[in-house]
Amino acid sequence: MISDLRPRKLSRPTMKEINSSPTPSLKKGKMLKVGITLGDPAGIGPEVALKAVKHLEKGTIAPVLIGRARVLFDLYPSLAAGLPVVEDPGAVADHSPCIFDVPFDAPVPVPGIGSILTGAESKKYIDTAIDLWRGNIIDAIVTGPVHKGFIEKSGTPFTGHTEYMAGAIHEEKPYMMMYSRDYRVLLATTHIPLREVYRHVDVKRLVEVITIGYESIRSIDGGDVVLAVTGFDPHCGDDGAIGDFDGKITAEAVRECRSRGIPVEGPFSADTLFIPENWKKYNLVIVHYHDQGLIPFKLLAFDSGVNVTLGLSLVRTSVDHGTAFDIAGKDKAQFSSMIEAIKIAEMLVLRR
Repeated sequence: MISDLRPRKLSRPTMKEINSSPTPSLKKGKMLKVGITLGDPAGIGPEVALKAVKHLEKGTIAPVLIGRARVLFDLYPSLAAGLPVVEDPGAVADHSPCIFDVPFDAPVPVPGIGSILTGAESKKYIDTAIDLWRGNIIDAIVTGPVHKGFIEKSGTPFTGHTEYMAGAIHEEKPYMMMYSRDYRVLLATTHIPLREVYRHVDVKRLVEVITIGYESIRSIDGGDVVLAVTGFDPHCGDDGAIGDFDGKITAEAVRECRSRGIPVEGPFSADTLFIPENWKKYNLVIVHYHDQGLIPFKLLAFDSGVNVTLGLSLVRTSVDHGTAFDIAGKDKAQFSSMIEAIKIAEMLVLRR
C-alpha cells in the first residue's frame, strides 16, 4: 500500500550554523586533521583537492592532501605552489595544510588518460589514508574520485570506497548516504548488480538501515526529524498487482521501526517521492538500491552533494562525482562538492 505524502516542517542546519556550532570535543588551539586522498591521479581529483584547500576558510581544519607530490607539482604547479611536503607521519601536525607524499614508481600520468597504473596508485593513496587514520595522525578521510575498473584490473577486488574501506578496518556493515542541505538519501544496498538486490534486502536489513539513518540524521540536523522509505517495485507493487515485496518486506520494516519509536513513513512510490516538494518534507529518504537514490540526488544536488559512509568507526566522506577524465587538467573541474565533503567530515567527527 502506498503511503500518503503529508507536509512537514523540518529543521535543517545551514553550513554557517554547522561551522559555528559548539565543538566541545576539540581542544582549544587543536586543528582537526582531515586527510584528503587525490583519487585517480589522471582524473580531476588532484585539481579539485587543491582548489578546495586553497578556497577553504581558515578555521579548525588542517587539510592533509594524501598522494604523490610530483603529480601535484608537475601537473598543477600554480595550485600546489607553497604547500609543504611531508614524508614523516609525525610531522603532519606541524603543517596546515600540507601534502603527505605517497611515492609511486611510475611516470606522472597524462591528465585524462587513466590506466591500470593510475588505478594502482589511487588504491595506494587510500591505503595510506587508512594507515594514517589507524595511527591517529588524521581524524577523518575525504576520498577523491577513483576508477573502480582500473583498481580492479590492477589486482585488487574493488567495488567502491565504501566496501573496500570497511573491509580494510575489519568492519562489516557500511552504509552509503548521499547528503546535501535539502536532499539526503540512504541506500539499503550499495554497489551490487540490480538482479541481486532482492536477495540482499529483507526486513532485518531495512530495519538496520532505517535505524542507523535515524540516529545519524538526528545527530546532523538536531531536533525532530522524520524519515521516508521508498518502495522497491513500481507503485510499491500496487497492492500485489505488480508484486508483493513491498507489502511483505518494506511495509513490515516500517511498522517495526515505528513500534520502536522511529518517525518513519512509507513505503512511498519512488516516482512521486522524489519530486522536490515531496522530498523536502523529509530529513532522509531510504532507498533499496544504488540508482533508485543516486539518479534523483545527482540531478538536484550534483555540485554540492557529498557521499557519507555510515556504520563505521572511521569518518569518511567523498565527492559525489567521478574521475571526469574528459575535463582533467583543463581547469574546468568544480570543487564545491569537495569543500562540502571536508566540512561534513569535520562536523561528523565533532558530533560523535
